[in-house]
Amino acid sequence: MLLIFLLMLTFSNAEYETLCTSNACFTLHLDGLSFVEANTNCNNNGGYLMTIRSKEEEDILQTLLSQISLQEKHFKIRIGLKLHRESCVISQEPLKGFKWVSGAEDSEYSNWGREPHSTCHERCVSISYNPMSHSHLKWTDGSCLKPFPYVCMFYFKGMCKALTISGPGQITYTVPFSKESQNYQLKLLPVGTYVDIMCDGQEPFYILCSNAHNKGYTWSKPGPFCQTNRSCAIKNGGCEHVCKQEGKEVTCSCNNSYELNEDGVSCGLKNMCSENTCQHQCIMGETGFTCLCPDGMELSSDQRSCLDIDECASQEVCREGSCVNTEGSYICSCEEGFEMIHGHCKDIDECVTSKCEHTCSNSVGSFSCDCNNGFKLSEDGYSCEDINECLGSICKFECVNTRGSFVCACPSGYQVDRSGVCFPTDVSSGSLPESLSESPSESSVVLDVQENFTESLSSTVELQHESPHTNAPSPDFNDTHNQDPVDTSLATSLSKSFNNRVIICVLGSVIPLVVLVAITVGILAVRCNQVKKEVKKNTATDGYCWVSSGLDPRLEKLYESIPTDDL
Repeated sequence: MLLIFLLMLTFSNAEYETLCTSNACFTLHLDGLSFVEANTNCNNNGGYLMTIRSKEEEDILQTLLSQISLQEKHFKIRIGLKLHRESCVISQEPLKGFKWVSGAEDSEYSNWGREPHSTCHERCVSISYNPMSHSHLKWTDGSCLKPFPYVCMFYFKGMCKALTISGPGQITYTVPFSKESQNYQLKLLPVGTYVDIMCDGQEPFYILCSNAHNKGYTWSKPGPFCQTNRSCAIKNGGCEHVCKQEGKEVTCSCNNSYELNEDGVSCGLKNMCSENTCQHQCIMGETGFTCLCPDGMELSSDQRSCLDIDECASQEVCREGSCVNTEGSYICSCEEGFEMIHGHCKDIDECVTSKCEHTCSNSVGSFSCDCNNGFKLSEDGYSCEDINECLGSICKFECVNTRGSFVCACPSGYQVDRSGVCFPTDVSSGSLPESLSESPSESSVVLDVQENFTESLSSTVELQHESPHTNAPSPDFNDTHNQDPVDTSLATSLSKSFNNRVIICVLGSVIPLVVLVAITVGILAVRCNQVKKEVKKNTATDGYCWVSSGLDPRLEKLYESIPTDDL
Protein backbone atom coordinates (compact mmCIF):
# COMPACT_ATOMS: atom_id res chain seq x y z
CA MET A 1 0.00 0.00 0.00
CA LEU A 2 2.95 2.36 0.64
CA LEU A 3 3.96 2.01 -3.00
CA ILE A 4 0.51 3.00 -4.20
CA PHE A 5 0.50 6.19 -2.18
CA LEU A 6 4.01 7.06 -3.27
CA LEU A 7 3.08 6.72 -6.91
CA MET A 8 -0.13 8.69 -6.54
CA LEU A 9 0.26 12.33 -7.62
CA THR A 10 -2.61 14.73 -7.89
CA PHE A 11 -3.21 17.81 -9.94
CA SER A 12 -6.21 20.01 -10.49
CA ASN A 13 -7.75 22.33 -13.00
CA ALA A 14 -11.05 24.05 -13.46
CA GLU A 15 -12.78 20.87 -14.57
CA TYR A 16 -11.82 18.13 -12.11
CA GLU A 17 -9.38 16.73 -9.60
CA THR A 18 -7.03 14.03 -10.93
CA LEU A 19 -4.96 11.27 -9.38
CA CYS A 20 -2.63 8.89 -11.23
CA THR A 21 -1.05 5.63 -10.09
CA SER A 22 1.51 3.51 -11.93
CA ASN A 23 -1.04 2.27 -14.46
CA ALA A 24 -4.25 4.28 -14.04
CA CYS A 25 -5.66 7.75 -13.55
CA PHE A 26 -8.80 8.81 -11.70
CA THR A 27 -10.73 12.03 -12.18
CA LEU A 28 -13.21 13.45 -9.65
CA HIS A 29 -15.99 15.55 -11.24
CA LEU A 30 -17.85 17.68 -8.73
CA ASP A 31 -20.56 18.78 -11.16
CA GLY A 32 -23.52 16.52 -10.50
CA LEU A 33 -24.86 14.32 -13.31
CA SER A 34 -27.31 11.44 -13.57
CA PHE A 35 -25.91 7.93 -13.84
CA VAL A 36 -26.33 7.73 -17.63
CA GLU A 37 -24.84 11.19 -18.18
CA ALA A 38 -21.85 10.52 -15.91
CA ASN A 39 -21.09 7.14 -17.51
CA THR A 40 -21.39 8.66 -21.00
CA ASN A 41 -18.94 11.42 -20.09
CA CYS A 42 -16.40 8.87 -18.80
CA ASN A 43 -16.84 6.70 -21.91
CA ASN A 44 -16.32 9.64 -24.26
CA ASN A 45 -12.94 10.30 -22.63
CA GLY A 46 -11.85 6.65 -22.89
CA GLY A 47 -12.76 5.46 -19.40
CA TYR A 48 -15.75 4.42 -17.30
CA LEU A 49 -17.31 5.09 -13.92
CA MET A 50 -15.00 3.95 -11.14
CA THR A 51 -15.21 0.42 -9.80
CA ILE A 52 -14.37 -0.53 -6.22
CA ARG A 53 -13.60 -4.21 -6.45
CA SER A 54 -11.03 -4.32 -3.63
CA LYS A 55 -9.83 -2.48 -0.56
CA GLU A 56 -6.94 -1.07 -2.64
CA GLU A 57 -9.30 0.67 -5.05
CA GLU A 58 -11.25 2.05 -2.12
CA ASP A 59 -7.99 3.48 -0.71
CA ILE A 60 -7.32 5.21 -4.04
CA LEU A 61 -10.72 6.89 -3.89
CA GLN A 62 -10.04 7.90 -0.30
CA THR A 63 -6.75 9.55 -1.34
CA LEU A 64 -8.39 11.40 -4.21
CA LEU A 65 -11.17 12.74 -1.99
CA SER A 66 -8.75 13.83 0.71
CA GLN A 67 -7.05 16.26 -1.76
CA ILE A 68 -10.11 18.44 -2.21
CA SER A 69 -11.16 21.23 0.13
CA LEU A 70 -14.88 21.74 0.50
CA GLN A 71 -16.92 23.72 2.94
CA GLU A 72 -19.34 20.81 3.10
CA LYS A 73 -17.35 17.62 3.66
CA HIS A 74 -20.35 15.29 3.63
CA PHE A 75 -21.60 14.45 0.14
CA LYS A 76 -22.30 11.47 -2.13
CA ILE A 77 -20.25 10.23 -5.10
CA ARG A 78 -21.58 8.02 -7.84
CA ILE A 79 -19.68 4.82 -8.78
CA GLY A 80 -20.20 2.40 -11.66
CA LEU A 81 -22.41 -0.17 -9.90
CA LYS A 82 -25.96 -0.64 -11.18
CA LEU A 83 -28.95 -2.97 -10.87
CA HIS A 84 -30.12 -3.28 -14.46
CA ARG A 85 -33.70 -3.29 -15.59
CA GLU A 86 -35.49 -6.66 -15.20
CA SER A 87 -32.82 -7.80 -12.71
CA CYS A 88 -33.62 -8.34 -9.04
CA VAL A 89 -31.81 -7.78 -5.75
CA ILE A 90 -30.17 -10.99 -4.49
CA SER A 91 -29.49 -10.57 -0.79
CA GLN A 92 -27.17 -13.61 -0.53
CA GLU A 93 -24.56 -12.24 -2.97
CA PRO A 94 -21.86 -9.64 -2.10
CA LEU A 95 -22.98 -7.25 -4.88
CA LYS A 96 -26.68 -8.01 -4.21
CA GLY A 97 -27.35 -8.62 -7.91
CA PHE A 98 -25.80 -5.29 -9.03
CA LYS A 99 -23.27 -5.29 -11.92
CA TRP A 100 -20.18 -3.19 -12.75
CA VAL A 101 -20.83 -1.08 -15.86
CA SER A 102 -17.18 -1.58 -16.87
CA GLY A 103 -18.00 -5.22 -17.60
CA ALA A 104 -15.66 -6.45 -14.86
CA GLU A 105 -16.54 -9.72 -13.17
CA ASP A 106 -18.51 -9.71 -9.94
CA SER A 107 -16.25 -9.11 -6.95
CA GLU A 108 -16.34 -10.58 -3.46
CA TYR A 109 -15.55 -7.19 -1.89
CA SER A 110 -18.43 -4.94 -0.83
CA ASN A 111 -19.03 -2.19 1.72
CA TRP A 112 -22.79 -1.79 2.00
CA GLY A 113 -23.98 0.73 4.55
CA ARG A 114 -27.49 -0.71 4.39
CA GLU A 115 -29.22 -3.58 2.67
CA PRO A 116 -30.50 -2.53 -0.78
CA HIS A 117 -34.24 -2.29 -1.21
CA SER A 118 -35.76 -5.57 -2.42
CA THR A 119 -36.78 -4.69 -5.96
CA CYS A 120 -36.50 -5.72 -9.59
CA HIS A 121 -36.34 -2.13 -10.89
CA GLU A 122 -33.34 -0.10 -12.01
CA ARG A 123 -31.18 1.18 -9.09
CA CYS A 124 -27.71 2.81 -8.92
CA VAL A 125 -25.08 2.91 -6.17
CA SER A 126 -23.39 5.93 -4.63
CA ILE A 127 -20.83 6.31 -1.84
CA SER A 128 -21.27 8.54 1.19
CA TYR A 129 -18.13 10.57 1.87
CA ASN A 130 -17.81 11.81 5.43
CA PRO A 131 -14.28 11.55 6.94
CA MET A 132 -15.65 12.43 10.38
CA SER A 133 -18.08 9.49 10.45
CA HIS A 134 -17.57 5.80 11.20
CA SER A 135 -19.74 4.93 8.20
CA HIS A 136 -17.10 6.32 5.86
CA LEU A 137 -17.35 5.38 2.14
CA LYS A 138 -20.39 3.15 2.72
CA TRP A 139 -22.46 2.04 -0.27
CA THR A 140 -26.12 2.94 -0.67
CA ASP A 141 -28.55 2.34 -3.52
CA GLY A 142 -30.87 4.98 -4.91
CA SER A 143 -32.39 6.57 -7.99
CA CYS A 144 -30.30 6.59 -11.18
CA LEU A 145 -31.77 9.97 -12.21
CA LYS A 146 -30.66 12.05 -9.22
CA PRO A 147 -27.48 14.10 -10.01
CA PHE A 148 -24.36 13.28 -7.99
CA PRO A 149 -20.61 14.00 -8.35
CA TYR A 150 -18.80 11.07 -9.94
CA VAL A 151 -15.35 9.53 -10.50
CA CYS A 152 -14.00 8.30 -13.84
CA MET A 153 -11.15 5.82 -14.04
CA PHE A 154 -8.75 5.28 -16.94
CA TYR A 155 -6.42 2.33 -17.21
CA PHE A 156 -3.18 2.63 -19.20
CA LYS A 157 -0.52 0.18 -20.25
CA GLY A 158 2.27 2.39 -18.90
CA MET A 159 3.52 5.80 -17.79
CA CYS A 160 6.29 8.25 -18.80
CA LYS A 161 8.31 10.33 -16.35
CA ALA A 162 7.73 14.07 -16.25
CA LEU A 163 9.91 16.36 -18.40
CA THR A 164 12.24 19.18 -17.32
CA ILE A 165 13.49 22.31 -19.11
CA SER A 166 16.97 23.78 -18.65
CA GLY A 167 16.20 27.30 -19.84
CA PRO A 168 13.43 29.82 -20.35
CA GLY A 169 10.31 28.17 -21.71
CA GLN A 170 7.03 26.41 -20.88
CA ILE A 171 5.71 22.83 -21.01
CA THR A 172 2.00 21.96 -21.15
CA TYR A 173 0.50 18.45 -21.07
CA THR A 174 -2.64 17.09 -22.68
CA VAL A 175 -3.61 13.80 -21.07
CA PRO A 176 -5.74 11.24 -22.99
CA PHE A 177 -8.82 11.84 -20.85
CA SER A 178 -8.86 15.62 -21.30
CA LYS A 179 -9.20 17.95 -24.28
CA GLU A 180 -7.38 20.86 -22.61
CA SER A 181 -3.64 21.38 -22.11
CA GLN A 182 -2.47 22.18 -18.59
CA ASN A 183 0.85 22.95 -16.89
CA TYR A 184 0.68 20.00 -14.50
CA GLN A 185 3.39 19.41 -11.89
CA LEU A 186 3.55 15.62 -12.27
CA LYS A 187 6.08 12.87 -11.83
CA LEU A 188 4.22 10.36 -14.06
CA LEU A 189 1.93 10.85 -17.07
CA PRO A 190 -0.08 8.15 -18.88
CA VAL A 191 0.88 6.75 -22.26
CA GLY A 192 -0.79 8.76 -25.02
CA THR A 193 -0.06 12.08 -23.32
CA TYR A 194 1.40 14.67 -25.67
CA VAL A 195 3.42 17.70 -24.62
CA ASP A 196 3.57 21.18 -26.13
CA ILE A 197 7.05 22.71 -25.60
CA MET A 198 7.70 26.40 -26.17
CA CYS A 199 11.26 27.71 -25.63
CA ASP A 200 12.13 31.40 -25.84
CA GLY A 201 13.43 32.28 -29.29
CA GLN A 202 12.53 28.84 -30.75
CA GLU A 203 9.63 27.40 -32.74
CA PRO A 204 7.07 25.45 -30.63
CA PHE A 205 7.10 21.67 -31.00
CA TYR A 206 5.48 18.68 -29.28
CA ILE A 207 6.46 15.18 -28.18
CA LEU A 208 4.43 12.04 -27.29
CA CYS A 209 4.58 9.41 -24.54
CA SER A 210 4.64 6.07 -26.34
CA ASN A 211 6.03 2.54 -26.12
CA ALA A 212 9.60 2.30 -27.42
CA HIS A 213 10.01 -1.47 -27.71
CA ASN A 214 13.63 -1.45 -26.63
CA LYS A 215 13.29 1.17 -23.89
CA GLY A 216 9.77 0.70 -22.56
CA TYR A 217 7.39 3.64 -22.24
CA THR A 218 9.22 6.93 -22.91
CA TRP A 219 8.96 10.25 -24.71
CA SER A 220 9.56 10.49 -28.43
CA LYS A 221 12.37 13.00 -27.60
CA PRO A 222 13.94 12.87 -24.10
CA GLY A 223 15.42 16.44 -23.86
CA PRO A 224 16.79 18.46 -22.17
CA PHE A 225 14.79 21.31 -23.65
CA CYS A 226 15.23 25.11 -23.92
CA GLN A 227 18.98 25.00 -23.39
CA THR A 228 20.90 28.33 -23.45
CA ASN A 229 24.29 29.37 -22.22
CA ARG A 230 24.19 27.26 -19.10
CA SER A 231 25.95 28.10 -15.88
CA CYS A 232 25.94 26.23 -12.60
CA ALA A 233 25.47 29.62 -11.00
CA ILE A 234 22.07 30.01 -12.69
CA LYS A 235 19.41 27.51 -11.56
CA ASN A 236 22.14 24.98 -10.85
CA GLY A 237 22.67 24.72 -14.58
CA GLY A 238 19.31 22.96 -14.85
CA CYS A 239 20.69 19.93 -12.96
CA GLU A 240 18.45 18.23 -10.43
CA HIS A 241 21.26 17.15 -8.10
CA VAL A 242 24.92 18.09 -8.81
CA CYS A 243 26.13 20.59 -11.42
CA LYS A 244 29.73 20.62 -12.66
CA GLN A 245 31.06 23.31 -15.01
CA GLU A 246 34.30 23.28 -16.95
CA GLY A 247 34.57 26.46 -18.96
CA LYS A 248 31.30 26.79 -20.84
CA GLU A 249 30.51 23.07 -20.57
CA VAL A 250 27.98 22.11 -17.90
CA THR A 251 27.39 18.48 -16.83
CA CYS A 252 24.97 17.06 -14.31
CA SER A 253 25.42 14.14 -11.93
CA CYS A 254 23.37 12.46 -9.23
CA ASN A 255 23.75 11.65 -5.57
CA ASN A 256 24.40 8.15 -4.24
CA SER A 257 21.80 5.48 -5.15
CA TYR A 258 20.60 7.70 -8.04
CA GLU A 259 21.45 7.72 -11.72
CA LEU A 260 21.10 10.34 -14.46
CA ASN A 261 18.03 10.07 -16.65
CA GLU A 262 18.00 10.32 -20.43
CA ASP A 263 17.39 14.08 -20.36
CA GLY A 264 20.84 14.57 -18.81
CA VAL A 265 19.60 16.79 -16.00
CA SER A 266 17.11 14.79 -13.89
CA CYS A 267 17.96 11.91 -11.57
CA GLY A 268 16.21 8.70 -10.72
CA LEU A 269 16.84 5.89 -8.29
CA LYS A 270 19.07 3.15 -9.49
CA ASN A 271 17.24 -0.04 -10.29
CA MET A 272 17.73 -2.07 -7.13
CA CYS A 273 15.40 -4.87 -8.24
CA SER A 274 17.24 -8.09 -8.91
CA GLU A 275 16.21 -11.70 -9.20
CA ASN A 276 16.52 -12.29 -5.46
CA THR A 277 15.29 -8.94 -4.17
CA CYS A 278 11.64 -10.01 -3.77
CA GLN A 279 9.98 -13.42 -3.60
CA HIS A 280 7.34 -12.52 -6.15
CA GLN A 281 7.66 -9.09 -7.84
CA CYS A 282 9.85 -6.02 -7.35
CA ILE A 283 8.88 -2.50 -8.48
CA MET A 284 11.03 0.61 -8.32
CA GLY A 285 9.46 3.76 -6.95
CA GLU A 286 10.53 7.31 -6.34
CA THR A 287 12.13 6.44 -3.00
CA GLY A 288 13.20 2.85 -3.54
CA PHE A 289 11.93 -0.60 -4.38
CA THR A 290 8.78 -2.28 -3.16
CA CYS A 291 7.90 -5.98 -3.17
CA LEU A 292 4.47 -7.11 -4.32
CA CYS A 293 2.67 -10.39 -3.73
CA PRO A 294 0.09 -12.19 -5.91
CA ASP A 295 -3.61 -12.24 -5.09
CA GLY A 296 -4.35 -14.32 -2.03
CA MET A 297 -0.98 -13.57 -0.41
CA GLU A 298 0.49 -10.73 1.64
CA LEU A 299 3.94 -9.39 2.51
CA SER A 300 5.57 -10.84 5.58
CA SER A 301 7.32 -8.73 8.22
CA ASP A 302 10.56 -8.74 6.20
CA GLN A 303 8.73 -6.87 3.37
CA ARG A 304 10.23 -9.27 0.82
CA SER A 305 8.61 -12.71 1.16
CA CYS A 306 4.90 -13.53 0.78
CA LEU A 307 2.56 -15.33 3.17
CA ASP A 308 -0.72 -17.03 2.32
CA ILE A 309 -3.93 -15.27 3.36
CA ASP A 310 -6.50 -17.53 5.03
CA GLU A 311 -9.62 -16.40 3.17
CA CYS A 312 -11.72 -18.93 5.10
CA ALA A 313 -11.35 -16.75 8.20
CA SER A 314 -13.58 -14.15 6.53
CA GLN A 315 -17.34 -14.49 6.52
CA GLU A 316 -17.49 -12.94 3.06
CA VAL A 317 -16.45 -16.21 1.38
CA CYS A 318 -18.32 -19.51 1.14
CA ARG A 319 -21.65 -18.25 2.40
CA GLU A 320 -22.94 -21.83 2.00
CA GLY A 321 -21.11 -25.09 2.49
CA SER A 322 -17.57 -25.34 3.84
CA CYS A 323 -14.38 -23.42 3.01
CA VAL A 324 -11.01 -25.05 2.33
CA ASN A 325 -8.02 -22.73 2.29
CA THR A 326 -5.39 -23.29 -0.42
CA GLU A 327 -2.08 -21.64 -1.27
CA GLY A 328 -3.06 -18.19 -2.49
CA SER A 329 -6.74 -19.02 -2.79
CA TYR A 330 -9.58 -21.09 -1.31
CA ILE A 331 -12.20 -23.62 -2.38
CA CYS A 332 -15.88 -23.67 -1.41
CA SER A 333 -17.36 -27.15 -1.14
CA CYS A 334 -20.85 -28.49 -0.46
CA GLU A 335 -22.09 -31.52 1.45
CA GLU A 336 -22.70 -34.79 -0.39
CA GLY A 337 -25.77 -34.54 -2.60
CA PHE A 338 -25.19 -30.85 -3.38
CA GLU A 339 -23.07 -28.94 -5.90
CA MET A 340 -21.69 -25.41 -5.89
CA ILE A 341 -23.36 -23.12 -8.46
CA HIS A 342 -22.58 -19.39 -8.41
CA GLY A 343 -21.58 -19.51 -4.76
CA HIS A 344 -24.65 -21.45 -3.61
CA CYS A 345 -25.11 -25.14 -2.79
CA LYS A 346 -27.80 -26.58 -5.04
CA ASP A 347 -29.40 -30.01 -4.68
CA ILE A 348 -28.22 -32.66 -7.18
CA ASP A 349 -31.00 -34.67 -8.85
CA GLU A 350 -29.41 -38.11 -8.54
CA CYS A 351 -32.37 -39.71 -10.33
CA VAL A 352 -31.08 -38.32 -13.64
CA THR A 353 -28.19 -40.81 -13.53
CA SER A 354 -29.38 -43.29 -10.88
CA LYS A 355 -28.93 -47.08 -10.99
CA CYS A 356 -32.41 -47.85 -9.62
CA GLU A 357 -33.90 -50.96 -11.29
CA HIS A 358 -37.51 -49.77 -11.07
CA THR A 359 -38.21 -46.22 -9.86
CA CYS A 360 -36.19 -43.43 -8.24
CA SER A 361 -37.36 -40.71 -5.82
CA ASN A 362 -35.16 -37.60 -5.44
CA SER A 363 -34.92 -35.79 -2.11
CA VAL A 364 -32.96 -32.80 -0.81
CA GLY A 365 -29.35 -33.94 -0.70
CA SER A 366 -30.12 -37.59 -1.44
CA PHE A 367 -32.38 -40.07 -3.27
CA SER A 368 -34.02 -43.48 -2.77
CA CYS A 369 -34.92 -46.43 -5.00
CA ASP A 370 -38.41 -47.95 -4.97
CA CYS A 371 -39.76 -51.24 -6.36
CA ASN A 372 -42.97 -52.14 -8.15
CA ASN A 373 -45.79 -54.10 -6.46
CA GLY A 374 -44.75 -57.61 -5.57
CA PHE A 375 -41.06 -56.74 -5.21
CA LYS A 376 -38.79 -55.54 -2.40
CA LEU A 377 -35.55 -53.57 -2.43
CA SER A 378 -32.42 -55.69 -2.21
CA GLU A 379 -29.50 -55.01 0.12
CA ASP A 380 -27.56 -53.06 -2.52
CA GLY A 381 -30.28 -50.38 -2.44
CA TYR A 382 -30.69 -50.39 -6.24
CA SER A 383 -32.04 -53.75 -7.53
CA CYS A 384 -35.43 -55.34 -6.75
CA GLU A 385 -36.19 -58.89 -5.55
CA ASP A 386 -39.42 -60.84 -6.00
CA ILE A 387 -41.54 -61.30 -2.86
CA ASN A 388 -42.66 -64.93 -2.23
CA GLU A 389 -46.27 -64.24 -1.28
CA CYS A 390 -46.91 -68.01 -0.76
CA LEU A 391 -45.05 -67.84 2.55
CA GLY A 392 -48.02 -66.01 4.00
CA SER A 393 -50.74 -66.53 1.38
CA ILE A 394 -54.45 -66.93 1.89
CA CYS A 395 -54.70 -69.93 -0.45
CA LYS A 396 -56.55 -72.83 1.30
CA PHE A 397 -55.38 -75.57 -1.11
CA GLU A 398 -52.27 -74.78 -3.14
CA CYS A 399 -50.27 -71.54 -3.76
CA VAL A 400 -47.97 -70.95 -6.74
CA ASN A 401 -45.56 -67.98 -6.51
CA THR A 402 -45.09 -65.91 -9.69
CA ARG A 403 -42.80 -62.97 -10.49
CA GLY A 404 -44.36 -60.02 -8.71
CA SER A 405 -47.48 -61.92 -7.52
CA PHE A 406 -48.90 -65.44 -6.78
CA VAL A 407 -51.64 -67.87 -7.91
CA CYS A 408 -54.13 -69.91 -5.86
CA ALA A 409 -55.00 -73.33 -7.39
CA CYS A 410 -57.88 -75.78 -6.66
CA PRO A 411 -58.69 -79.37 -7.70
CA SER A 412 -60.70 -79.99 -10.85
CA GLY A 413 -64.34 -79.11 -10.45
CA TYR A 414 -63.67 -76.33 -7.98
CA GLN A 415 -63.37 -72.58 -8.16
CA VAL A 416 -61.61 -70.10 -5.89
CA ASP A 417 -63.13 -67.10 -4.14
CA ARG A 418 -61.24 -63.99 -2.97
CA SER A 419 -60.52 -65.54 0.42
CA GLY A 420 -58.69 -68.48 -1.23
CA VAL A 421 -61.37 -71.08 -0.43
CA CYS A 422 -62.22 -73.75 -3.08
CA PHE A 423 -65.95 -74.17 -3.98
CA PRO A 424 -67.32 -76.99 -6.13
CA THR A 425 -68.58 -76.11 -9.57
CA ASP A 426 -72.31 -76.72 -10.31
CA VAL A 427 -71.95 -79.63 -12.77
CA SER A 428 -75.43 -79.34 -14.29
CA SER A 429 -75.20 -75.65 -15.03
CA GLY A 430 -71.44 -75.29 -15.34
CA SER A 431 -71.51 -72.32 -12.97
CA LEU A 432 -70.75 -71.53 -9.36
CA PRO A 433 -73.29 -72.25 -6.63
CA GLU A 434 -76.11 -69.79 -6.30
CA SER A 435 -74.64 -68.37 -3.07
CA LEU A 436 -71.52 -67.35 -4.99
CA SER A 437 -73.32 -66.20 -8.13
CA GLU A 438 -75.31 -63.67 -6.14
CA SER A 439 -72.07 -61.90 -5.07
CA PRO A 440 -70.48 -59.92 -7.95
CA SER A 441 -67.34 -59.36 -5.92
CA GLU A 442 -66.85 -63.10 -5.39
CA SER A 443 -67.71 -64.14 -8.93
CA SER A 444 -65.35 -61.53 -10.37
CA VAL A 445 -62.30 -63.31 -8.97
CA VAL A 446 -62.95 -66.58 -10.80
CA LEU A 447 -60.39 -67.10 -13.54
CA ASP A 448 -61.90 -70.12 -15.29
CA VAL A 449 -65.28 -72.00 -15.15
CA GLN A 450 -65.47 -75.59 -16.32
CA GLU A 451 -68.27 -76.38 -18.79
CA ASN A 452 -69.00 -79.95 -17.68
CA PHE A 453 -68.00 -82.59 -15.20
CA THR A 454 -65.75 -84.45 -17.65
CA GLU A 455 -63.65 -81.40 -18.35
CA SER A 456 -63.46 -80.65 -14.63
CA LEU A 457 -61.72 -83.99 -14.06
CA SER A 458 -58.75 -82.97 -16.23
CA SER A 459 -58.28 -79.31 -15.38
CA THR A 460 -57.69 -77.00 -12.43
CA VAL A 461 -59.05 -73.65 -11.50
CA GLU A 462 -56.53 -70.92 -10.63
CA LEU A 463 -57.11 -67.57 -9.01
CA GLN A 464 -54.68 -64.63 -9.38
CA HIS A 465 -55.04 -63.01 -6.00
CA GLU A 466 -54.08 -59.50 -5.03
CA SER A 467 -50.71 -59.71 -3.35
CA PRO A 468 -51.06 -59.05 0.38
CA HIS A 469 -48.05 -56.74 -0.04
CA THR A 470 -49.42 -54.73 -2.92
CA ASN A 471 -52.43 -52.74 -4.04
CA ALA A 472 -52.70 -54.40 -7.44
CA PRO A 473 -56.28 -54.65 -8.79
CA SER A 474 -58.14 -57.99 -8.93
CA PRO A 475 -57.39 -59.86 -12.17
CA ASP A 476 -60.03 -60.37 -14.88
CA PHE A 477 -61.27 -63.75 -16.16
CA ASN A 478 -58.68 -65.99 -17.88
CA ASP A 479 -55.93 -63.42 -17.17
CA THR A 480 -52.51 -65.14 -17.09
CA HIS A 481 -50.71 -61.89 -16.10
CA ASN A 482 -47.83 -62.70 -18.41
CA GLN A 483 -46.58 -65.48 -16.17
CA ASP A 484 -43.10 -66.82 -16.72
CA PRO A 485 -42.75 -70.21 -18.48
CA VAL A 486 -41.43 -71.73 -15.26
CA ASP A 487 -44.54 -70.61 -13.34
CA THR A 488 -46.85 -71.95 -16.08
CA SER A 489 -45.23 -75.38 -16.20
CA LEU A 490 -45.36 -75.60 -12.41
CA ALA A 491 -49.07 -74.81 -12.42
CA THR A 492 -49.65 -77.46 -15.16
CA SER A 493 -47.83 -80.18 -13.23
CA LEU A 494 -49.83 -79.35 -10.11
CA SER A 495 -53.02 -79.52 -12.14
CA LYS A 496 -52.19 -83.03 -13.42
CA SER A 497 -51.41 -84.16 -9.89
CA PHE A 498 -54.76 -82.81 -8.68
CA ASN A 499 -56.63 -84.67 -11.50
CA ASN A 500 -55.07 -88.01 -10.54
CA ARG A 501 -56.04 -87.53 -6.91
CA VAL A 502 -59.64 -86.65 -7.83
CA ILE A 503 -60.06 -89.77 -10.03
CA ILE A 504 -58.81 -92.00 -7.22
CA CYS A 505 -61.18 -90.34 -4.77
CA VAL A 506 -64.18 -90.74 -7.12
CA LEU A 507 -63.50 -94.40 -7.87
CA GLY A 508 -63.08 -95.11 -4.18
CA SER A 509 -66.53 -93.63 -3.49
CA VAL A 510 -68.50 -95.13 -6.44
CA ILE A 511 -67.44 -98.82 -6.18
CA PRO A 512 -68.78 -99.37 -2.62
CA LEU A 513 -72.05 -97.70 -3.63
CA VAL A 514 -72.48 -100.04 -6.60
CA VAL A 515 -71.86 -103.11 -4.41
CA LEU A 516 -74.43 -101.90 -1.84
CA VAL A 517 -77.05 -101.40 -4.55
CA ALA A 518 -76.42 -104.89 -5.94
CA ILE A 519 -76.85 -106.54 -2.50
CA THR A 520 -80.05 -104.61 -1.88
CA VAL A 521 -81.49 -105.67 -5.26
CA GLY A 522 -80.60 -109.33 -4.50
CA ILE A 523 -82.33 -109.25 -1.13
CA LEU A 524 -85.46 -107.74 -2.66
CA ALA A 525 -85.58 -110.45 -5.30
CA VAL A 526 -85.37 -113.25 -2.72
CA ARG A 527 -88.08 -111.74 -0.52
CA CYS A 528 -90.38 -111.19 -3.45
CA ASN A 529 -90.13 -114.86 -4.36
CA GLN A 530 -91.03 -115.89 -0.81
CA VAL A 531 -94.09 -113.63 -0.82
CA LYS A 532 -95.40 -115.24 -3.97
CA LYS A 533 -95.26 -118.71 -2.41
CA GLU A 534 -97.12 -117.60 0.73
CA VAL A 535 -99.93 -116.11 -1.37
CA LYS A 536 -100.52 -119.40 -3.19
CA LYS A 537 -100.73 -121.26 0.12
CA ASN A 538 -103.19 -118.89 1.71
CA THR A 539 -105.71 -119.06 -1.16
CA ALA A 540 -106.41 -122.73 -0.32
CA THR A 541 -107.35 -122.14 3.35
CA ASP A 542 -110.91 -120.82 3.45
CA GLY A 543 -112.17 -119.22 6.63
CA TYR A 544 -108.77 -118.11 7.68
CA CYS A 545 -107.42 -114.57 7.79
CA TRP A 546 -104.05 -113.21 6.89
CA VAL A 547 -101.48 -112.81 9.54
CA SER A 548 -98.82 -110.15 9.22
CA SER A 549 -95.75 -111.55 7.57
CA GLY A 550 -93.52 -109.26 9.49
CA LEU A 551 -92.20 -107.79 6.27
CA ASP A 552 -91.59 -104.16 5.66
CA PRO A 553 -94.89 -102.39 4.85
CA ARG A 554 -93.36 -101.19 1.63
CA LEU A 555 -92.75 -104.83 0.54
CA GLU A 556 -96.32 -105.70 1.44
CA LYS A 557 -97.57 -102.99 -0.86
CA LEU A 558 -95.28 -104.28 -3.53
CA TYR A 559 -96.75 -107.75 -3.12
CA GLU A 560 -100.33 -106.49 -3.30
CA SER A 561 -99.58 -104.86 -6.59
CA ILE A 562 -98.65 -108.23 -8.15
CA PRO A 563 -101.61 -109.63 -10.26
CA THR A 564 -103.19 -112.74 -8.75
CA ASP A 565 -103.53 -114.28 -12.15
CA ASP A 566 -99.86 -114.93 -12.13
CA LEU A 567 -100.06 -116.93 -8.92
